[in-house]
Amino acid sequence: MRRVSITLGLLALLAQPADAQPTALQRCEELAGLAIPAAAIGLPTGGAAVTTARRLAETPPRPHPDGEFAQALPVHCNVQGEIRPVDPAAPRILFNVNLPLSWNGRALQSGGGGLGGSVITAPGQKASARFDPVPLTAPYPIALGYATFGGDGGHQGNDVAFMRNDEAMRNWGVESMKKTRDVALRVIEAAYGSAPTRVIFNGESAGGREALMVAQRFPDDYDGVIAVSPVLSWFYIHLADNHIRSLMVSGWLDAAAVRLVAERTRQSCDEADGVRDGIIARYLECPNDVATLRCPDGARGQGCLSDAQIAVVNAIREPWSMQVPLAHGITRYPGFGVTGDEDAPRYQWPFYVTGAEPPSFPLPPGRGFEPRRGAVLNFAAILVRHAIVQDEAFDPFHFQATRHAARLQYLSTLFDATDPDLTRFRARGGKLILLQPAADNAVGTPMVAEYYRSVVARMGQAETDSFLRFYVTAGSGHNVVGPSQFDTLSILEGWLDGTAPPDAPAAFDIHPETLQTVRSMPACRYPAYARYSGSGDPNRAESFTCTARPDPLGFAPAR
Repeated sequence: MRRVSITLGLLALLAQPADAQPTALQRCEELAGLAIPAAAIGLPTGGAAVTTARRLAETPPRPHPDGEFAQALPVHCNVQGEIRPVDPAAPRILFNVNLPLSWNGRALQSGGGGLGGSVITAPGQKASARFDPVPLTAPYPIALGYATFGGDGGHQGNDVAFMRNDEAMRNWGVESMKKTRDVALRVIEAAYGSAPTRVIFNGESAGGREALMVAQRFPDDYDGVIAVSPVLSWFYIHLADNHIRSLMVSGWLDAAAVRLVAERTRQSCDEADGVRDGIIARYLECPNDVATLRCPDGARGQGCLSDAQIAVVNAIREPWSMQVPLAHGITRYPGFGVTGDEDAPRYQWPFYVTGAEPPSFPLPPGRGFEPRRGAVLNFAAILVRHAIVQDEAFDPFHFQATRHAARLQYLSTLFDATDPDLTRFRARGGKLILLQPAADNAVGTPMVAEYYRSVVARMGQAETDSFLRFYVTAGSGHNVVGPSQFDTLSILEGWLDGTAPPDAPAAFDIHPETLQTVRSMPACRYPAYARYSGSGDPNRAESFTCTARPDPLGFAPAR
């Protein structure tokens, strides 16, 4: 058991690489037109070129609903370009590199989000400044001297036609990360006269999947990896979402029903961590007792749930299998679990799962995205219709995995970051920080915990501990809402320099407009949980202790 022992101010100090010798930017505008031959890129391409290079003035502070630009961005060189495909019918990969005037010798690559299609580090995008889960008040990587870069995954905008092209799908699944890295490093070397001494990948959600993919597929290319809320079993979770979508046609949960479910959960489990504060800190242990909310006759009523609505809640919370094994032997999605934060307005059930309206049946032909519906249900419909079945008129309600097993299994090899064998990454000295918000209702905590346990089962606890830290933050959701912001970059850099990560760093809920700390909680190493000490302000991390307990999954990887 350990109390929180590290502060935000100390983490900001640690973020400064102690051994870095600043290097002045040598070239900016003249980088425009720089050509990178195909031979310099580790996977097949048609070569790459820089299309624009320009100095950007300091960006003044400006509030933003998600806090991306609350601080000023310094003057820096912005480089944009494209990586040409081998297949002329495949889209280009667009990339963006941000070069500080004084470079610390490090390179930081950011993964994308959602279904991709935007250059994640381009001006105006989130990762042009900071990345989750680094606190909103921490110094931005580029201000610390990092060269930052990222790409668009090999397709642009909301177009889904690229899903019919195999090279485009390979790029989106895994290859664009490697290609973007190799090209960006050539740009960095041309700008400063030397290659980076350290390359780090960070990503959240879909980008968290990409983070794990590079550790699994390209272990020699990265010194450190930060994976936050990783959608690691990409096709199993989205097909589980499609199953939920189908049930919602008749069992949709409106705001009152969602609130009823969440209040019942908090009534059952809030005090299991020692304090009634609206947070289920003893995550993965709260029972799914939604059946107690059943209306007497099973039909819709006031203050209760119908049988169809209970079936939806069970589909969200419980394991689901489609009888088709995917990459690395995964045979199920273990469910989202019971979180107690289902009714929160930002990035919980009303946003990701239930939406403001039930899904349409039948789903009209076309892209398959329906405004006001649950975001992950829309993602599922798009993937079923365009990536798997490849028919824009197909109704996802009628999807049967066994009829598309071969296509599913092929796509799984491209997208699913479920390989537990990280031997090569560990052998080259790589370090991995894995963070999961306990109340994440877009990426189920059971799925991430089961992946971690599969790594332990494959590599052993001691070897896993030597290169991987898995933190879970209580009372927090997707896009690191709630108390889940902490400086993973500083912790990772310290670990790469020989300082072991803390067991219980403080995680903060910082208001995105005022930048005031609303609450803090310890980020506990799995499977420990944050228990209230019995005294002190329950809104401060110091009032909690990370408390050991048996693994709530019973050491049962999804196999």
